[in-house]
Amino acid sequence: MPLSLSDELAVLPVFAAFAPATRAALAEHGVERAVAAGETLLSRDRDADSFLFLLDGRWTMRRFVRGVAEPLVWRDEEPGAWASGVAALEAIAPTDLFADRPCRVIDAPRTLAHELMAADPAFAGRILRDIHRWAERLSVHAALMRARSG
Repeated sequence: MPLSLSDELAVLPVFAAFAPATRAALAEHGVERAVAAGETLLSRDRDADSFLFLLDGRWTMRRFVRGVAEPLVWRDEEPGAWASGVAALEAIAPTDLFADRPCRVIDAPRTLAHELMAADPAFAGRILRDIHRWAERLSVHAALMRARSG
């Protein structure tokens, strides 16, 4: 018998660190989507008002740093990886995101994610750590691209 989404989240390491109420809210209010290989999940020319969390599969993200010609390309297949949702990050480096192979994702409204960040320190900590990592990656990428072209 297949696991419910809430039960599946409880056994995936990244999600298991979150409070049970956080996992339950993601399962109840997020939308689980199956994504075909090659399908676009995000496009930099469209505003997204949600967080996408990878359950399984692999996606490729291209972040277009303002003022840098070449995008930062990042592939991820870790369950719990997320994209979008952070307006400041999207303003600095808009994102194209597509599935490299079939994926399952949770599409969680930004308001839900913000509520969960306020209620669950583990969830907030994960999002903040990832924002910090992205800021570092984008900064290094921009510096390398400028050095290469100058």
